Amino acid sequence: MQRSNEDEERLLVVSNSSIIIALARVCRLDLLEKLFGEVLVPETVWAEITVAGKPGSEKVVRAGFIRVEEVVDRRLVSLFEEFVDTGEAEAIVLAFERNAGLLLMDDRDARNLAKKLGLQVMGTLGVIALAKYKGLTSKAKPIIDKLIESGFWISRRTLEEFLRKLGESRNP
Repeated sequence: MQRSNEDEERLLVVSNSSIIIALARVCRLDLLEKLFGEVLVPETVWAEITVAGKPGSEKVVRAGFIRVEEVVDRRLVSLFEEFVDTGEAEAIVLAFERNAGLLLMDDRDARNLAKKLGLQVMGTLGVIALAKYKGLTSKAKPIIDKLIESGFWISRRTLEEFLRKLGESRNP
């Protein structure tokens, strides 16, 4: 069987919990699977995203594209825990250990730490923008509106700039 160009172009992607939880809450986990195929998460992140009763957790458990991987360097995780939470520290270390092409996370401090290690980082808004660019959704705003309704926080300024860049702003 011959591999398609799309398969060859797929990056190894590691995710923290925030993006998975946010997209599960608004029934758009499909975007991660369609964009990236498989998404790796460390054990702590899996525990965070599959807590019984948490909105979207049952969707995450049923999602066959999320794979749990063990982090090897616990010492490095402990060091990073001085700056970020355990799930973020494990996601950063797993991405570093596996030489991931992309790390998905929203927390500013964790993103900055990951970037210092040379990791490529994308947040929830970046995933939505990429989904629009790839034709997986025609509009980003309805997804963002649902995210905000579900408790996702984004500053008004950031939201307006994001929508303007995507050509969805009322104020071009």
